[in-house]
Amino acid sequence: MSLLKLCQSSTKTIVFKCTESQGLYISARKLSIVPSIYDGENPAPKFFSSGVQIILKRLTRPNFEKVFRKRTNSNISVLRTPVYKFLTDEELKIEQSNAYKSAERLLQMPPVVKVQEPVDDILSKDPALVGYDSSTYLFTDITYGVANEHRLIIQREPDGTLRSCDHDVRKKLNQIYFPMQGRKLRDPLVFSDPEKFNSLLDRQKYEYILDRACVQYEPDDPQYQKLTSITYQHVDMNNQYNLIRSTRHFGPLAFYLTWHDSIDNLMLEMVQTGIIREAVLLMSLRQAIKEDLVNGEESTALVSEILPTRIQLRKPDYVSEDDIQLDTKCMECLDKYINNNSAMKSQQGLALQGFREYYQQLIEISRGLQKAHGSA
Repeated sequence: MSLLKLCQSSTKTIVFKCTESQGLYISARKLSIVPSIYDGENPAPKFFSSGVQIILKRLTRPNFEKVFRKRTNSNISVLRTPVYKFLTDEELKIEQSNAYKSAERLLQMPPVVKVQEPVDDILSKDPALVGYDSSTYLFTDITYGVANEHRLIIQREPDGTLRSCDHDVRKKLNQIYFPMQGRKLRDPLVFSDPEKFNSLLDRQKYEYILDRACVQYEPDDPQYQKLTSITYQHVDMNNQYNLIRSTRHFGPLAFYLTWHDSIDNLMLEMVQTGIIREAVLLMSLRQAIKEDLVNGEESTALVSEILPTRIQLRKPDYVSEDDIQLDTKCMECLDKYINNNSAMKSQQGLALQGFREYYQQLIEISRGLQKAHGSA
């Protein structure tokens, strides 16, 4: 498997292509990013496991204001007029249920799978056809109802060899006969032109890049995995997790960073922003994927207590006694992780200490309010 490499550079922003095995290098603001693909162990079984999926969906931190925000759509000429309704409590619950279902559909994560294997399937060789023509003939089954990945597409080469087409040819022929909306026969300029791609990264248009990659490529396409890995690393380097949080791409980002042992920056961001329970969920994700935590069983046990609680969109400003008990367990669990498994012990330790001090003041304020209202 390709390793993530971060190296210092004193040159200006440069993007250039190299050998196919290495892929696309991007040098941006003294940082060089080397893309990586899932070409070793197949990540799909762990990504699609029910426990990992639940954690990734919770880490996405769905925020309806962002999920249902207005977005530019070339197919809609004017903005739709909002509709206001007076609802009973029962009708309101139905509408809320529909909203949750719509949000779940919009936040459906792109799958994480192993990169496709090269096609080297020779069906036959016919020496009698040598010299018959200088062109390669392509034969495509265009039967309706057949999945594109299972469609029979073969080619006859000038030397008489009959073989299955490679993935790139299959993709183009499928697009010709069964076009997908938004997908182009050639790579769009935002991906084929290094300057345009680098410009999008500099402007932090991460969601646009990832959405466009999902339309243009299949999840097992090497180019898709290279482009997304570059984007994930750029997000991680610049600590811009909020730009893709509450989108369908945050789960694959968290999985990518965990798979490549690079979760410490994300962990630090969670502790600094006071979302301590998500930090424990991230620990549990690492345990589910890597199984290398000293206190892995403890973090996994805490997941069942965290999931039923309300999603935290910001640092808490009031806590109940149940919250205090749960958050105390989370801080103790995170403290063990920092001491035993973290690569950023000092930064994360200071961040956790700062949160402890804030939380202690929050406890005093919350208990004081309870006492003032006679509920303590």
